[in-house]
Amino acid sequence: MNSMRKVKEKKPISISRINLLFFLVFMLFASIIIRLAFVQLVEGEEYKELAASNRTKTIPFTAPRGLIKDASHEVLVNNKTVWTITFQIQEERVQDFEQIADILAEILAKSEDDKLKVKKDVLNSMDVGPGYRASKYIPRIIKVDVDDKIRAYIEEHKSTVPGVEVIPDQMRNYIYNDFMAQVLGYSRSIPNDELTYYQALGYKLTDRVGRYGLEKQYESVLHGKDGEYIVEVNSDYEKIAQKAFSNPISGNNIILTIDKEFQERVEKALEEKITEIKNRPVKPMVDVEKGMAVVLNPKTGAVLAMANYPRFDPNWFNGTITQELYTNYIMPYETNGTISGRYPIGSTAKPLTVLVGLEEDIITINTVINDTGRIQYDRKANGDPIYMKNYGNHVYGTLTLQKALQKSSNIFMAEIALRMRKQFGINETMEKMRYYDRMFGLGEKTGVDLLEELPGNISSAMNYVQHSIGQHDTFTAMQLAQYVSTIANNGYRMEPYLVQAIEEGSVTGISGKIIYHHEPKVLNKAEVSLKNLKAVQEGMHMVTQLGGTAYYPLTGLPIEVAAKTGTAQSGIRDKDDHAVFIGYAPYEDPEIAFAIIIPYGGTGGATAGPIAKEIIEAYLEIYHED
Repeated sequence: MNSMRKVKEKKPISISRINLLFFLVFMLFASIIIRLAFVQLVEGEEYKELAASNRTKTIPFTAPRGLIKDASHEVLVNNKTVWTITFQIQEERVQDFEQIADILAEILAKSEDDKLKVKKDVLNSMDVGPGYRASKYIPRIIKVDVDDKIRAYIEEHKSTVPGVEVIPDQMRNYIYNDFMAQVLGYSRSIPNDELTYYQALGYKLTDRVGRYGLEKQYESVLHGKDGEYIVEVNSDYEKIAQKAFSNPISGNNIILTIDKEFQERVEKALEEKITEIKNRPVKPMVDVEKGMAVVLNPKTGAVLAMANYPRFDPNWFNGTITQELYTNYIMPYETNGTISGRYPIGSTAKPLTVLVGLEEDIITINTVINDTGRIQYDRKANGDPIYMKNYGNHVYGTLTLQKALQKSSNIFMAEIALRMRKQFGINETMEKMRYYDRMFGLGEKTGVDLLEELPGNISSAMNYVQHSIGQHDTFTAMQLAQYVSTIANNGYRMEPYLVQAIEEGSVTGISGKIIYHHEPKVLNKAEVSLKNLKAVQEGMHMVTQLGGTAYYPLTGLPIEVAAKTGTAQSGIRDKDDHAVFIGYAPYEDPEIAFAIIIPYGGTGGATAGPIAKEIIEAYLEIYHED
């Protein structure tokens, strides 16, 4: 009875709980409906645009780099538009890398035998193996400058090569091939370790950038602003229609201080002389491999010529650089030796040694020294004397400072060094010598607008006598040119420069307005008396007169020249000395100053002197036709 009572007393399900459940269900569906309405009515346009964008593709159009022109505005470097195959990893699409490589090898290989190698190169360029080098978001360059037939095939078969694009690209064109190659430099793809840096500057990951020479120095000037195509594509990424196009903005042009014709003559003079001495039937100079020459305007610092021999063709960097090509034809010649090749300068140091002696009151303008052919300046460990001798064991007798320069007397210079040691001690003597070196540009970077310039290589030895005849520290041809320019310019050391102006670029190639013009810059005024400097200039003039070491190489010139020959010991057994030559012209009112170095070329007068004569003759013919 009690159990029946308990059953009867159970309460039915609460109406309020049922109502709560219905309310929760209602709110859930209501929120879904509201969200759908919001998406449809409020965000519908945004999603519509997103969907539309999924049916469009943006194709960048690389802006042309600025032109490089010579002093007469003749174009030395321009561009040509080419088609470039790129590949990008796309996680949202199925990509059979082997199949893609097979298809590309099929159309890129020039023969059946070549296909396997081409496929291997393509796979390597695709960079899809384990631990690939570049980010998956970075397009890889597969092949530059493909023809329209290959481009059309890829466009028609996009579904079989997912991730492959053919984009319009700009290829640098070095019009005169190896002309001034080490100065102009070249451009290449952005290195992987610099991608982040260039991305931050707004570059595309497939852009090329200046990697050497003027191309690198003036990258920010030469680089333009890209344009782009926006095209409609189908589900297979095949182009259906063009939607929009924005024009690229060309980089600005740089105008050089160098005249093409004069530079060519200097390069030719180097090449012909080196070829001659290497291949002559009697005593060929087989160790000569290269040569450098720099010509400056001593009054402004403008670089009139900067020549290296041998050279390479920067156009090679537009294609694939094989190991053989790089090792044999680029690597040995890629470096600009005029600003990075450092050599002892031999007797070309002597004008400065004489000037130091005058300024430090070691000698006077009227000093006479008796050159007996040798002078003791040290002793060996066993007590035996160490002598300085003249080249060829010459004995010159009574010498004024001018005649000492004319004859290139080692004894005169050693006497100055020994007198300095007696008065100042070794350490202070070396400090003073190097102080004057720097004052005239030896050992310091000259400031020329090329990133690859090196300073001099300063020896740790304290051999003040060897320093007095240029057999100690090593310097570049550019430093030598600045040094002799400072002498010619009465002590004013000018900063060398290659770019005289920047011109607004134009895609059409029509010259724009000048937006920058370089003003000559005085780096310092040498702290020497003009009277002493004039005495040194007179001595350098006598070097070119009868009895001087540069008389025969320069015979027949219609103007007066000042110069100094140099024969610097190479320090390598069984190898010839380095041939060095500096000078300026005309003597009374200098317009050019020059420095020439031929490593292992023997004597400066015999080897480099004829090149100097060619330089002066070319200058007169081109700049002074009358």
